[in-house]
Amino acid sequence: MKKEEITPDTVYYTTNLNTLIQVVDKTDEMKKSDMLKEEFIKLLGIYVANRSGLVLVSFKEDKETINGCMVISRHHDRRGQYLYIDFAWIDPEYPKLRKKFEEEIMTACKSRGIERIQMRMNHGFKAMDKLYGTYEIGRILEKKVM
Repeated sequence: MKKEEITPDTVYYTTNLNTLIQVVDKTDEMKKSDMLKEEFIKLLGIYVANRSGLVLVSFKEDKETINGCMVISRHHDRRGQYLYIDFAWIDPEYPKLRKKFEEEIMTACKSRGIERIQMRMNHGFKAMDKLYGTYEIGRILEKKVM
């Protein structure tokens, strides 16, 4: 994706190496995260190589620095397919981006016939319930795709 093609605060799918590096670097900035950076890098490599996952990003006005990112992957269990949010970060200065990322994920689910979204959390359950209408299943949150 060329810089001149980017619209700030718009969600894009990417496999661009420099952008993926920015996504990986966000794992260091996350408070209370127990994610291992090395494992996350391996996961991203697998997702990009076999197309089992997607990396979504949005950019600031400079069209180079990300202000939001999400790594999602498709999985199957006994209840069918579900989309799993492996990692999400949105700059607190851009609260409206949450809705844009949610809309993009819902569109991805609907186009693929996926009816559930899951994510792992280690804090902030009540906040996620208020923002997205999720509910706690152990340490996994799930939302039905409407």
